[in-house]
Amino acid sequence: MSAGVARPSLVGSRKVNLILLVSGVASVVAMAWLINDQQAYVMTLHFSYGFGDLLGRVANLQNLRHTGNIYVPFTAQAFTYPPGAILFFWPILWVPTQHLTLVWTIGSLAALAGALFVALAHLTGLPRRFLAGLSCWAAVVIAAVFPEVTECLTWGQTATILLLLVLFDVLVLRGPPRGIMVGVATAVKIYPGLFIVLWLLRRQWRPALTALATSVALTSAAWIIWPASGRDFFSDLLIGGQEFQKLANSQNALKSNSVIAFFMRPPFHYGSLSPHVDVVVSVLVMAVALAGAYRLCRRGLEFSATMVVLIAGAIGAPVAWDHYFAFIPLLGLVALEAGADSALGRVSLIATAIALVPWVIFRTPTNATAWTATYAFVARNALMLATVSVVVTALVGGPRRSRVEHASVRLSPAQGSARAL
Repeated sequence: MSAGVARPSLVGSRKVNLILLVSGVASVVAMAWLINDQQAYVMTLHFSYGFGDLLGRVANLQNLRHTGNIYVPFTAQAFTYPPGAILFFWPILWVPTQHLTLVWTIGSLAALAGALFVALAHLTGLPRRFLAGLSCWAAVVIAAVFPEVTECLTWGQTATILLLLVLFDVLVLRGPPRGIMVGVATAVKIYPGLFIVLWLLRRQWRPALTALATSVALTSAAWIIWPASGRDFFSDLLIGGQEFQKLANSQNALKSNSVIAFFMRPPFHYGSLSPHVDVVVSVLVMAVALAGAYRLCRRGLEFSATMVVLIAGAIGAPVAWDHYFAFIPLLGLVALEAGADSALGRVSLIATAIALVPWVIFRTPTNATAWTATYAFVARNALMLATVSVVVTALVGGPRRSRVEHASVRLSPAQGSARAL
């Protein structure tokens, strides 16, 4: 559509946008309630993990209250987050136990809707109220059809919350506050620290230093309050490699989507690789992804670069469960920024479609035949290979034009092109 064509009337209607927003918020609450009713959710052909991780964090914090060390014992449902994450999780103790899973699920779905809103507001010029309602409804649909998001929500995981923090910081914040949210996310999960590295590569010193200072401040505060926890995290988990050892000689290697796990199961070596090899592989994967993200940034494709860095944090981790990929429904929006006719846009759409398959149910066949070995290999590696293809395309086959030259797919306030919808 030409620049002179007005925005579609329904999108511009305040009444319609308000109805969309109110109904969208209501749908988020309703979906959260459905997910909390585990029997009803399973009856809708979904799977549920009973909020095991969220309840595990409650147990970890109770253990911390009594022992002063959240990392001991390091067994099932162990606390694998950095010390700064203790401050992040502590408020869940203030929520009555019988309401905790519902409150957390509403917050997680709202965070997913917020991340969609930030992405769409960055990529389009549609009215904010319309985008807010659309994002709420989209979050509900995503929770219903993407297994990675279902896993995130039913385990009670943090992925959508951290996704919102990162996108808001990278795409919205400007000036002195930029970097704070990435710093918080890094103190909770470590892997968002890749955005600090990308800022340093781009010589964006202020947000990088702000994020680093925020992360260090939160980690230091937690270490001061709980010194035994801080000591054990750095000596045992980080330097001692306990997180890497989770993959050693166990079924975990069959379920992880990391590049490391790819080489720790058939047809490759089954068991534990050397910890030094693990670190080298992780660093190489993240370096390649950062190079691809840097290339996209130089072409003005900030959102696409953000997706590539999120992929790096997932596949470069020693253990990458499906919920690490809760960002993947947004990957299809790369086509909106880079162009659906570009290699990066097409590969991103294909990777998003691959993520719709519930691969988890095919990863551990009950019998060993050539057929089951084949589909198990595909199921175990589908998410990793799909997202690796996005990274490789960003590095060697991404758009050669800048974002300005792709302006025809971006909606400005005056244009309202229906094509981008």
